[in-house]
Amino acid sequence: AGFFHNGKMRGEGRSHRYAVGRYHRYGVTFRKTTCSCVEETPRSAFNDVKKMMEKDPTTEYKESLHNRLFLAAFRYMVRKESGIKSDLPGYKGLMEESQKFMINAKQDEQKDMVVYLMSLIFDPLKPVWEFLLVPKGREPYPWTPAIMSIFTPFFMDFLVGPSKPNLRPEDNKPGGMLVEKCRWLEEANCKGMCINQCKLPGQAYFYDGLGLPFTMKPNFTTKACQWSFGLRPLAVEDDETIPKGCLKGCPTKLMPVYEDDKGQDW
Repeated sequence: AGFFHNGKMRGEGRSHRYAVGRYHRYGVTFRKTTCSCVEETPRSAFNDVKKMMEKDPTTEYKESLHNRLFLAAFRYMVRKESGIKSDLPGYKGLMEESQKFMINAKQDEQKDMVVYLMSLIFDPLKPVWEFLLVPKGREPYPWTPAIMSIFTPFFMDFLVGPSKPNLRPEDNKPGGMLVEKCRWLEEANCKGMCINQCKLPGQAYFYDGLGLPFTMKPNFTTKACQWSFGLRPLAVEDDETIPKGCLKGCPTKLMPVYEDDKGQDW
């Protein structure tokens, strides 16, 4: 019921009809929405990629060619898994697609979808990862957190904005990375999208999928986010830095996000 309403996804303004299926990721069964609209032609697919790579003239964030290529690839993967498509260009389109997915999916379904996307990206690199950073079935090498804090900013700039290595504030050791002002959190201005589609899946995949403990600590006031590689995170309900309720001005606050059985645990 949370996914399907009068043959359409709730919150979806277009006339496309969606079907709800079941699929399995990491042993978890969850629902997937798929659009039954007309199949795209190569020309329309090319035009979609061009639109996904369009620069936002109003943003303060750097939108280099490699960032826009990463964004287009990521949006394509999100669309394929969620079945939700936005006609908006660039990063704004990703925000709309992610917001609609949040409205129509439970917490675990959001997390599991992002974990699966991360597995598509990183699993092919596991032999290299296990050789250089985290041996299979063993603890990470001592240098792994520091290496991750140095190389991660290049690959995540398209999604979260500028970041830089720093010392982990929890123990003052190398392995930290500070996102100065997270683009995802700033543009979404939604605690649910931050926690369910970024923090929880990121922490889960790095530990369960790659064997590296990982903590993300967003600051919902300044929009900064501290990443600490090599450290286990607190449970969301035990983390006193996460505010209760919706953020001020949250665009999904008045939408049916918390209806039926989709209420947040925190």
